[in-house]
Amino acid sequence: MNIEFYLNTMRIFIEICFDGTAYCGWQKQPNASSVQQTLEERWSELFNIPVTLLGCGRTDTGVHASQFFVHHDVLNEDYYDRLTVAKLNAVLPADIAVKQLFKVEDHFHARFDANKRSYIYRCTSIKNPFNRHFTFYYPLIREMTLEDLQEAAELLFAVDSYQSFTKTNSGVEHYHCQLYEAQWVKTPDGLEFHISANRFLRGMVRLIVGMCFNYALGKISKSQILEDMKLGTQIQKSWSVPAEGLTLEKVAYPIPMEILSADFRI
Repeated sequence: MNIEFYLNTMRIFIEICFDGTAYCGWQKQPNASSVQQTLEERWSELFNIPVTLLGCGRTDTGVHASQFFVHHDVLNEDYYDRLTVAKLNAVLPADIAVKQLFKVEDHFHARFDANKRSYIYRCTSIKNPFNRHFTFYYPLIREMTLEDLQEAAELLFAVDSYQSFTKTNSGVEHYHCQLYEAQWVKTPDGLEFHISANRFLRGMVRLIVGMCFNYALGKISKSQILEDMKLGTQIQKSWSVPAEGLTLEKVAYPIPMEILSADFRI
């Protein structure tokens, strides 16, 4: 082990956003293009050194992120001084952008120190080709009421383990999540589902939205949903809604970070 290498490293956080349409998600996968692979390859070429990034979580194929954090251990001060938002963005494709760079303590971890993640699922009954990559077009939402959708969402707070809302073979140690918000909101073009928690299981949000839709359409009863959730079994008539409507909106950390470089802020 090269002890000098570790003594000279400095950790930075990189805030990015991306349109996930063309990617298999954040994490590298064999025989598929990912956001992580794209960033690491482009920045390795830019700085002529291997670049390894660790993200704040995983996103599924086709899911977007308005805010996503990665951390990177910078090797030395010369390299550190060359890092700017403009330079990193210059080599990225149009569907990925760097927003800000932050200086953090060496022990600060993009994934394990995040204490709140917030998603929005967008759907509409109005067909619009300009929104097709970011909103799920579903004419049947005209037959749903906001009250029924919210009633289904409120059922989520009856448990703290969400095995009923995860893909099979997800490989997690437990299914516990601390849910902070589950709210349906009416918009001029359709509906949005806002959900926040300390962590999410693989495919969890899309399965929850599918459950809400099925309840609002009368395809499943409240008692059936509650029974499945308490048993940890798959929800009857389980439906994972399409990925294009889902965006990771915000990732929160318990301490402030020092901004090194910024292009824009939201």
